[in-house]
Amino acid sequence: MNWLLLLNALYFLFGATMYVGTMWVLKFFLYPTWHGLARDNVDMHFGIPTRAATKFFTVVVPIMFISGGILVWSEWGTIRVIPAIICLLGIIVLTWVGQGIIIPINIRIRGGDFADDAELRALLKRWMMLNDIRFYVSTLTWASMVWLLVDRGRLLESFA
Repeated sequence: MNWLLLLNALYFLFGATMYVGTMWVLKFFLYPTWHGLARDNVDMHFGIPTRAATKFFTVVVPIMFISGGILVWSEWGTIRVIPAIICLLGIIVLTWVGQGIIIPINIRIRGGDFADDAELRALLKRWMMLNDIRFYVSTLTWASMVWLLVDRGRLLESFA
């Protein structure tokens, strides 16, 4: 049973790492280049990446909900339940913001549902602000998962 719990934790770490990595790339590498997006280049620089990310995370995230639940259940009664709960709440918040608020903006931008480049930039600005929320929540989620694994493996003690 312990190896199944380890695989579960490693899966959640994989998903959290992909999520936080995506958010950090967006914030530090892609946002600065998007000030020049216009109707004629928005699909290349926004549409293609957001469709690919949506496709990837549509497979990874639902399994993370199950994995997060297992993390909470397996750590119940220990202090490690705190980071496990943060992980589960993190993926819930990330999904709520992504699916509930950001995806409709994605659809508008990818569909060209904006009057001009000024409205496109306003949509992108809102999109970036919402993704800043995901940037911070995904970072907290990832850090909580690492905290859980470090504590479970007593890694700090092994370096003492």
